[in-house]
Amino acid sequence: MASIKGVSRSASVALAPDAPYMAAGTMAGAVDLSFSSSASLEIFKLDFQSEDWELPLVGESPSSERFNRLSWGKATAGSASEKFSLGLIAGGLVDGTIDIWNPLGLIRPEGNENALVGHLSRHKGPVRGLEFNTITPNLLASGADDGEICIWDLANPAEPSHFPPLRSGSSTAQGEISCLSWNSKVQHVLASTSYNGTTVVWDLKKQKPVISFSDPVRRRCSVLQWNPDFATHLVVASDEDNSPSVRLWDVRNVMSPLKEFTGHTKGVIAMAWCPIDSSYLITCAKDSRTICWDTVSGEIVCELPAGNNWNFDVHWYPKIPGVISASSFDGKVGFYNVEGCSRYGVGENVFGAGPLRAPKWYKRPVGASFGFGGKLMWFCPRSSPAGVPAGGSEVYVHNLVTEDSLVGRSSEFEAAIQNGERSLLRVLCDKKSQESEAEDDRETWSFLKVMFEDDGTARTKLLGHLGFSVPTNEKESVQDALSQEVNALGLEDVVPEKVGSGDDKEATIFPTDNGEDFFNNIPSPKADTPLSTSHDNFAIPDAVDGLEQLQQEPDGVGESVDPAFNDGVQRALIVGDYKGAVAQCISANKMADALVIAHVGGASLWESTRDQYFRMSHSPYLKVVSAMVNNDLLSIVNTRPLKFWKETLALLCSFAQREEWTVLCDTLASKLLNAGNTLAATLCYICAGNIDKTVEIWSRSLQTEHEGKSYVDLLQDLMEKTIVLALATGQKRFSASLCKLVEKYAEILASQGLLTTAMEYLKLLGSDELSPELVILRDRIALSTVPEKEVVENSQAPSAAVYGADQSNFGLVDASQSYYQGTTNPGYQPIPSGTGPAAPVTSHLGSVPGHKMPQMIAPSPPQKGFMPVNSGLVQRPGMGSLQPPSPTRAALAQPTVTPAAPPPTVQTVDTSNVPVHQKPVIATLTRLFNETSEALGGLRANPAKKREIEDNSRKLGALFAKLNSGDISKNAADKLVQLCQALDNGDFSTALQIQVLLTTSEWDECNFWLATLKRMIKTRQNVRLS
Repeated sequence: MASIKGVSRSASVALAPDAPYMAAGTMAGAVDLSFSSSASLEIFKLDFQSEDWELPLVGESPSSERFNRLSWGKATAGSASEKFSLGLIAGGLVDGTIDIWNPLGLIRPEGNENALVGHLSRHKGPVRGLEFNTITPNLLASGADDGEICIWDLANPAEPSHFPPLRSGSSTAQGEISCLSWNSKVQHVLASTSYNGTTVVWDLKKQKPVISFSDPVRRRCSVLQWNPDFATHLVVASDEDNSPSVRLWDVRNVMSPLKEFTGHTKGVIAMAWCPIDSSYLITCAKDSRTICWDTVSGEIVCELPAGNNWNFDVHWYPKIPGVISASSFDGKVGFYNVEGCSRYGVGENVFGAGPLRAPKWYKRPVGASFGFGGKLMWFCPRSSPAGVPAGGSEVYVHNLVTEDSLVGRSSEFEAAIQNGERSLLRVLCDKKSQESEAEDDRETWSFLKVMFEDDGTARTKLLGHLGFSVPTNEKESVQDALSQEVNALGLEDVVPEKVGSGDDKEATIFPTDNGEDFFNNIPSPKADTPLSTSHDNFAIPDAVDGLEQLQQEPDGVGESVDPAFNDGVQRALIVGDYKGAVAQCISANKMADALVIAHVGGASLWESTRDQYFRMSHSPYLKVVSAMVNNDLLSIVNTRPLKFWKETLALLCSFAQREEWTVLCDTLASKLLNAGNTLAATLCYICAGNIDKTVEIWSRSLQTEHEGKSYVDLLQDLMEKTIVLALATGQKRFSASLCKLVEKYAEILASQGLLTTAMEYLKLLGSDELSPELVILRDRIALSTVPEKEVVENSQAPSAAVYGADQSNFGLVDASQSYYQGTTNPGYQPIPSGTGPAAPVTSHLGSVPGHKMPQMIAPSPPQKGFMPVNSGLVQRPGMGSLQPPSPTRAALAQPTVTPAAPPPTVQTVDTSNVPVHQKPVIATLTRLFNETSEALGGLRANPAKKREIEDNSRKLGALFAKLNSGDISKNAADKLVQLCQALDNGDFSTALQIQVLLTTSEWDECNFWLATLKRMIKTRQNVRLS
């Protein structure tokens, strides 16, 4: 490969440590094609982006003599920082002097007359050893043919100072100094070598040599270099053509070299150790070869292309890894990339590829990566003692939390709902309502709070929240008032003389009195007067006063003054023509008389007359009565103005049956939503228990940022309301949009390390018809969660029902226990039917990795919601028997709640109904349990092992119970049979593979006992039983 950049010069070079520049000094002992005897120092810019091969010259200064060595030192903080920002260049000349240049003065366009800043005269022969200290850049070491080593302090280049010269004693006599090098790890240690084959390590603090060694055969030593990473490793090369050598020494033991690099056939004259990767060393020799060595293996990595003449100076470019400069006697200085040089397939394996090691500059010294589950992993070099290179890296794993607010709120929310008590849920809703800044949120949480009220009070609370109050005294209740109202309109015989003799003195919701009295108290209009629709016409005095007045009125009061009308009605009644009599009363606008006569004429005539009266009346409250009597609450929803939606909802709350409640509330909500009243629609959807529509409306406000809240905070608000609503309604099937929302939330929780909580939310969605994304997320969370060893307390287990972990620990109330239950009386019978609490559902607690969240809603007593019948409140009247409730009617007895049975174990579980083909599963796993129990110590086991044995028994007992009841899928059962067959054959590896398959495909169904089964298999695999 040809050089990538270069310049046509026969020069020794030095590369700037912190800038893209190269200094080139005319090489002593070499001539160019012009045979010029002049010398100069030139500065070239290393522009690797330019397409020109020739490097641009940016500065030049003549020199009195040619150069043996050049060195470019870093800038020091104490040396007029701006004036010497590029450091200093020192040139060792053939006459024994050292010139000091300021490279910044050479580069500046105004001239270089001030570039030469110092001239050092001390040596008596050519200066071949010259180098700046890499740790203390103001120190310059020089060595010459006179055998002296001088240390110069160039903190002030204009007035340099020097320390006493270092001279060898008689035992370590050095001849002509050929090269010297500062230790890159210890700043006061210097090494020098000479042509007589002696290498000396100097301690400047002691001003004397500390180690000296010689080549065994006294070969000329031409160059040496310290290892940039190991403070005690030193390479020394010889330039003798008969026996060239490159040897690696450890100065702690100089009896023999550590390694020798064999490849050159003639003397080595220059060498450079890679400052970035100490495993690379480059050498050039008189055989015209420039070789890059692997100092670890001692093999050749690559070789620069050979020229027509030798390379006499080589350097690694410190700014770009892998770039080398080589100066040759061909009159060129070239730059090469070692990656493009010819490589050697040393140590080839059977496949023909050499075991090459990537350079260190390709390795990231530090790095970080984000992992699933809120993990952040990073690596960095392992710390090592001073002078010893770092060996390998250290990897750290950190739980990264970026949403502290989300984690805190999620944990707080879990703690608030974990006990599942309705009183605590009411407190939660009340707290959220008070903390909410927006009026819509406060109203929403208030409605959610009502859903968790105790039995018999939920409807009253909702009516109160809507602005309606109901008397608490049963005798003053609306139910009795309305029952009396309808009794007056009933089908049974009415005795007029006894109308006012009752003891009931309460006022009713509607301005009416009992039956005939009510209508007879209406002033009779004139024959040509139209029917009045004014509310004032229905206004009557107090009920008691009205009855007293009725009793004191003389006979004949209120009778018609039209004899013809009276005669016609009487004639019709005499012949039993009730229909004709009713028609005459209606035509005379005597609706009360018509209703009374119709009552006598039978149910059909009564109903037609009643309906006609309702049609003729324009009073709003009679529209309500008509809808109740005709079982047509839907018409109220469709016809009442939407601005009175609260009154409409209150009517539905009071009179709607359970089976029609949801439809009516949904209809009202839909009309409100179409009209743009989003809040009212949301509240009605909440009453209907319609989670999908409610969340759809809530999701519309889910923006990236809203009112100072981030998307994560808004999503947390939405999920809290959704979960509370789900807990109240017991809904277990969700729409695709809600599933997507839960997926997003679970992903965020998982990214914060809340894997167990994320799994709980995913379990809310069930396992049917999940999207591929949800399945993948669920499996990732399941496989990323390390099962924790369950700690079983010695205290007695509570007698409350325990719920299985194969379902979500957010225990949803059964749909039949939703917060609204309508009236249960068929045919609008006024007799209330008592309803007792349902017995709690029990199951067994599963092993869910991580934090355990118990059942959210306590199984007993069940949630009742709004009960308009059992609470002594308004009951919708009907046209059947209108007798008051019989006092002898017995209430339904409440079933006795028995404590939950202890979970089954291997010893106590019933397996009599296990299918025949699954019987081997029971036998094999029972044997596995016995063998692992014995391996754990059996009866002699310590407390920790005993708890593990008990846990194994309990988990297998739950599995056996599922097999006995058939509550296990065919796929899971078939895999269990295969697993047990593998155990019978002693093939534990296959058994563990099948267990992994169950984990990935049947996790929701089998997670309760899968971890225990895996633990038992591994225990049995690692123990040899006698």
